[in-house]
Amino acid sequence: MAERKYWFYERGEGNSPVKPLTLTALMTSRPTLLKPTDLIMDAMKIIQEQRIRHIPIVSDGDGRLVGLVTETDILKNVLHGKSMTPDEQYHATLDMLLPLERIMVRDVYTLPADAPVVEAVEAVIKRRIRCIPVLDGASQVVGIVTETDLMQLLEHVIEQ
Repeated sequence: MAERKYWFYERGEGNSPVKPLTLTALMTSRPTLLKPTDLIMDAMKIIQEQRIRHIPIVSDGDGRLVGLVTETDILKNVLHGKSMTPDEQYHATLDMLLPLERIMVRDVYTLPADAPVVEAVEAVIKRRIRCIPVLDGASQVVGIVTETDLMQLLEHVIEQ
């Protein structure tokens, strides 16, 4: 099997070898998390206040990742991305009181924190996803990597 070529590297100190840049160096640590029973309006408030677009959903009991809610999910499922009549506004308001488990994506692609950044880049391109929750060995969310994080890395590399 041919050795894999990595695009991004961490510089070694002294005589230590150069190694692939991992998600630990790139991810947003300790992202905002919600539970499946939290309301859609709770997620929307966080999205607006924190200016984020992705919220991992974790189980109430053991804190394992069980889903993901994005701004797009809310717009598509509740607000329908259009101007609304008063009747539609009323129903959208009621929908905001539904639990996140009603709209969350359950089949979420994840990576471990020690995965090379190139794996996240490949997943974003091939799977057409916009974020990747980063998990530890116990399936606990320790971070999140988004398209924006990858673009900021690319910007940094280009500027060097």
